[in-house]
Amino acid sequence: MSQFVENYSEIKANSTTNMRSLLRATVLNALAWKEQIGGINHWLSKPRVQFLYIHHSFKDELENLNQLMKMLSKQHTFISYSEAVERVLENTIDKPYISISTDDGFKNNLPAAEVLNRYNAKACFFINPGLINVTDYNKIATHCKEKLHLPPIEFLNWDEVSQLQAQGHEIGAHTMFHDNMAKLTTEQLIDDLQACFRKINEHCGEVKHFAYPYGRFYHFNANARKAVFEIGFISCASAERGCHTVHFGDLKKEDLCIRRDHVILDWKQNHIFYFLANNVRKMNANTNLFPY
Repeated sequence: MSQFVENYSEIKANSTTNMRSLLRATVLNALAWKEQIGGINHWLSKPRVQFLYIHHSFKDELENLNQLMKMLSKQHTFISYSEAVERVLENTIDKPYISISTDDGFKNNLPAAEVLNRYNAKACFFINPGLINVTDYNKIATHCKEKLHLPPIEFLNWDEVSQLQAQGHEIGAHTMFHDNMAKLTTEQLIDDLQACFRKINEHCGEVKHFAYPYGRFYHFNANARKAVFEIGFISCASAERGCHTVHFGDLKKEDLCIRRDHVILDWKQNHIFYFLANNVRKMNANTNLFPY
């Protein structure tokens, strides 16, 4: 029996359901119901680029992923991460597009990729190269606890990363060891980004895209943003909710802050679609930009 967590139910069983979680679920149920009554299809049919990202696809989440992709495919066109970035930069957003990505490089990305392949959806897998090929249980357990606040989850190896690429998926960078970039000195973050860029290039060829760990605006800053593009990445992604719409004038790659909606596959679908519709209501040209 594996020491590593293989089902999301194991995580839920060991978590404490608090009043805040129950209140959140109740509010989302009401908002999702209101959205459905108000005509969610009106919002979801609007042209935009929506980036979605997931962290894990445990065995008991794979069918949820399949059902989510099935529902999304009814109104959206799946495009690669590179095409999605290009469409935002070049202002060629003519219908609803979805781009999928994952963070952290867990081994359960492999069956997730198989599900995505059924829908011809090619994802960008953001990895921490310092953790690829690591098999020592204690090291993994410590990392998952301290950096990810999760029980031990198995990571990919480089051969498996190559398998994802062979299927048409992209590999992106997520720092070497999932550090909070806002807490690093300028020298530390440059060293980390250079090592990350070099290591992925060595194993995967050209790496284009970067997503910073934890993903909120306060986990990043102007110095880190500058370093990302100077080192050679062509895009930088947050985990702030939102989607991307047309803009006026030129949009430089250094100014584009990709917003990605985090999805836990265990969530109710109507909750996920509520967030997507809410993104559309709030979108404007300014949501394409960094706040610093």
